[in-house]
Amino acid sequence: MPANDPSGRPDAPTTAVDTTTAHTGGAAVAALRPWETPELTGVNRLPARASLLPFPSADDARAQVHARVLSLDGDWALRVVDRPEDTPADFPDPDLDVSSWDTAAVPGNWTMQGFGHPQYTNVQMPFAPNRPPYVPAANPTGLYRTSFTVPADWSDSRVVLHIGGAISVSSIWVNGTPVGIGKDSRLPSEYDVTGVLRPGANSLAVQVIQWSDASYVEDQDQWWQAGIHRSVHLYATPATYLADVAVTAGYDHTTGAGTFGVLVSVGELPGPGWSVVATLDGPDGQAVLDEPLCGEPALRAGDTPGLGSVGLGTSLPQVSPWSAEVPTLCTVVVSLLDPDGNEVEATRIRTGFRSVEIRDRELLINGKPVYIRGVNRHEHHDRFGSAVPKETVEQDVRVLKAFNVNAVRTSHYPPDPYFLELADIYGLYVIDEANIETHANYTTICDDPRYQAAFVDRVSRMVIRDRNHPSIFAWSLGNESGYGPNHDAAAGWVRRVDPTRIVHYEGAIAPDWSAGHPSSDLICPMYPSIDRIVEWAKTTTDFRPLIMCEYAHAMGNSVGNLLDYWQAIESHHGLQGGFIWEMLDHGIQKTTEDGRTYWGYGGDFDDHPNDGNFVCDGLFWPDRTPHPAMWEAKRLFQPFDAELTGNDRLTVRNKYDFRDLSHLRVSFEVTVDGSVVESGDLPTLSTAPGGTEEIAVPWSAPSLAAGQEAFVTLRFVADDVPLAGPGHEVGWVQLALGVGAEEAAPTTSAAPALTVEESGTGWTIRGEQVELVVRSGDGALTAWRVDGVDLLAAGPELNTWRAPTDNDGIRLADAPWARRHQAYFRWLDAGLDKPVTRTEAVRVEQEDDGRVVVVRSERLLAGGQEHGITHEVRWVVGTDGSLTAHHRFEVDKELPDLPRIGVLASVPAGFEQIEWLGRGPHESYIDRKAGAPVGRWQGSVDEQYVPYILPQEHGNKTDVRWLAIRRPDGVGLLVSAPTPVEAGVSHYSAATLGTARHTVDLERDDVAYLTIDVRQRGLGGASCGPDTLERYQVASGTTYDLSYRLVPLRAGADPAKVHRSL
Repeated sequence: MPANDPSGRPDAPTTAVDTTTAHTGGAAVAALRPWETPELTGVNRLPARASLLPFPSADDARAQVHARVLSLDGDWALRVVDRPEDTPADFPDPDLDVSSWDTAAVPGNWTMQGFGHPQYTNVQMPFAPNRPPYVPAANPTGLYRTSFTVPADWSDSRVVLHIGGAISVSSIWVNGTPVGIGKDSRLPSEYDVTGVLRPGANSLAVQVIQWSDASYVEDQDQWWQAGIHRSVHLYATPATYLADVAVTAGYDHTTGAGTFGVLVSVGELPGPGWSVVATLDGPDGQAVLDEPLCGEPALRAGDTPGLGSVGLGTSLPQVSPWSAEVPTLCTVVVSLLDPDGNEVEATRIRTGFRSVEIRDRELLINGKPVYIRGVNRHEHHDRFGSAVPKETVEQDVRVLKAFNVNAVRTSHYPPDPYFLELADIYGLYVIDEANIETHANYTTICDDPRYQAAFVDRVSRMVIRDRNHPSIFAWSLGNESGYGPNHDAAAGWVRRVDPTRIVHYEGAIAPDWSAGHPSSDLICPMYPSIDRIVEWAKTTTDFRPLIMCEYAHAMGNSVGNLLDYWQAIESHHGLQGGFIWEMLDHGIQKTTEDGRTYWGYGGDFDDHPNDGNFVCDGLFWPDRTPHPAMWEAKRLFQPFDAELTGNDRLTVRNKYDFRDLSHLRVSFEVTVDGSVVESGDLPTLSTAPGGTEEIAVPWSAPSLAAGQEAFVTLRFVADDVPLAGPGHEVGWVQLALGVGAEEAAPTTSAAPALTVEESGTGWTIRGEQVELVVRSGDGALTAWRVDGVDLLAAGPELNTWRAPTDNDGIRLADAPWARRHQAYFRWLDAGLDKPVTRTEAVRVEQEDDGRVVVVRSERLLAGGQEHGITHEVRWVVGTDGSLTAHHRFEVDKELPDLPRIGVLASVPAGFEQIEWLGRGPHESYIDRKAGAPVGRWQGSVDEQYVPYILPQEHGNKTDVRWLAIRRPDGVGLLVSAPTPVEAGVSHYSAATLGTARHTVDLERDDVAYLTIDVRQRGLGGASCGPDTLERYQVASGTTYDLSYRLVPLRAGADPAKVHRSL
């Protein structure tokens, strides 16, 4: 499989395939209708090149100063017309008065600046009919105008115009002269404008057409936008210039040696005598080579006229390799010298020595199998759309590194090159993906010869632009575009040009995981079940590893069973991880009339057709705040683990591939029932990569009273995590230390016996400072009052419903795929959202010890149908006012699996502080709790609300031993469970959450809703993939038991002590 070229002398062609035609003038272009001509990929566009800046000298290049670049970013004049044909004939005229035009920011989307609107679709085209390559006559067209003055010292220079990206077809005029046409909205188009510039002011006119033949191959699951959305600038070179530089830096992991190669293309080479010099500096700025590499470029038969090239290379006996863990970068400076030895131009490239290969069902980086703990990343900003500011790109890399992500798939197009620079510097493994997705025409365009040039052009230009980035280990041929000869043509080009990396394309293996070898070196499925990948690992004879290109669909409250995936991955050869879908919710900021902000989605912008909130499916909100699920990912992605070996030994496992653990400081805390009883530090670890280290535990065994639980939590802190700053917690490990032996149950309270009064409406139970009222008709508890304080407003009552999560069911989507397996629709069909309760018996009895027992049996019928749940509850009212409950739920087998099984109560207004012993501090669920340690946590009821863009179930807590809800004066209610339960507290009812479309639609209730569950359905890992694992469902045909105790809390009472006393 592909590996680094050991010669160190790359000789691949330096130009991408670019199907162009002469740009003979505006009339000819209009007649050609370039927006409906897929065979046309560009007009007069320069060959693709690496993202290089021109400098006057090597010293300037090394210092990154005095670059010959003039930015044209800023406010441009803009007018948007309805159709391309509505472009005025005088639009390119440099004398055209545009002072009355609107202005728009470049880079930017006009659709985010008050001109038209964004539109979201997943698969379907945003317009009709769907008839490639033709688009509707109504086709918004942006007419951009700006002016610039060329620096005086550029007068003898070659000047190039760089359009970083425009959606979706751009035509350019400078000073009224047509310059060229560009397609592919995610790659730059460059034009030589030297011959059309003039002294003083120059005019630049850019026509951008929103819909085109290119739209059919840019049908990604994201917002449809329009405009010049990446930077625009001019740069100057000498007449003979560095046209491109391609660097290879290979690494031999067996010897530590490196190979270094530079392929330099020189434009307008007039003849012999010119030379190229390349230097290589290490991370410390010191020269790596004893002498610079030198060579003379030569013209080659068959190359572009005037284009010369030279390959330089050498071997190095020892190099420090690049990896995502230790991203060691070197600096390459290439200079062009004229025949007299004068330096006329220089440029700078960062590179890293590393190798990529496939062997024995393993992806090897520098000879080692590397787990891909990755995410898919779209480019999105909630106010700027696809024009993402540099500061936000930096923020993306910062949060990904902070949460232990080591890889990114650039879904589904090449990113702004600044992201790749940061990936090189800070360490991320990258799959660079071509801007190709034909989802609405999945099986046809890949076979359409009219589009073959576009496929090869998009892939080849991506490779040429980005091949100097060591972070990139694979080229992706696109996404969800079927599989056909157009893919194989593009893959063939890549394999010829870049044998140092592998090729990825999910569509090639989608119908058959053993197929697609020409176009994919990986088995890279979307949303496979755990059972399927395990079965593949056990039975396949394919030599390719399996890395999921999409899994764990992170829509709303999601990313359940991530632990199960990683247990399978780490225990089966050939499984090497994957890329979670996806990093970001693509919400767009909106503001209500009263000034409240929220994030909108498809359909909120008068965009039709649309696919609703399916665009909000990330691990982070649009402002890069992490969802609770991100803490689960961070915990599972952390590069270490630990376990106790006996009572006094600790074994630490290093999951790093290339670094030991000596850079980490490890502290410990021993807690008993959530309270810290001892803390300290571990000795400095030196655990080798992939190895283990055993040490003596530095803590003492805690003394435990009956029922007390002890844990030790190890916290691993680093001071060198890029962008995170000193003291960053890389991760934690929590280990159980034991439970105190049980003792005899405490004696009952000596308080006076309770009394029972029966009336026509029910029973009133009274005691010292205690009053309870039970209604006779249905046995409902209608009042519970202690010391004159109402502790419950309603309940507890049988509860099987939850506000559907996005994985339960995409309630805003009408598409058949949205109902394929989803539980929400099974629940609706069964009538679980409209239960009818039939009370069968209620009795109230006085016990000899003064307590009162209330027994109620009832039948809950789903939607009034025959099938349902039999529920019996036995309440024991203690003389201290406590309520001890035991519920039994018998679920008919004819019902589908349930959302939950438990009880719902409401707590009166004013009870706003909660505290609990269980998993926290954020929400957790039965299949997403590995990232939530057991502890004693507290917060307000409002703080338990999780503002998912589409309101849904949230705030659950697992493994709850006790939970207290209190007023400001300390009076409250304690839920104490003999065995851990699930619980939650919220000011929003399931009905409110289940009908609201946005966070601003929610009306906060004064009461707090308390749920106590035997079990709540897990979240599952995909709204468009496998269902929640069966072991995390609430199965029908089963009997469930739930026990807990509700205890009044007086001011100053410690709930932990009260819990232990019960």
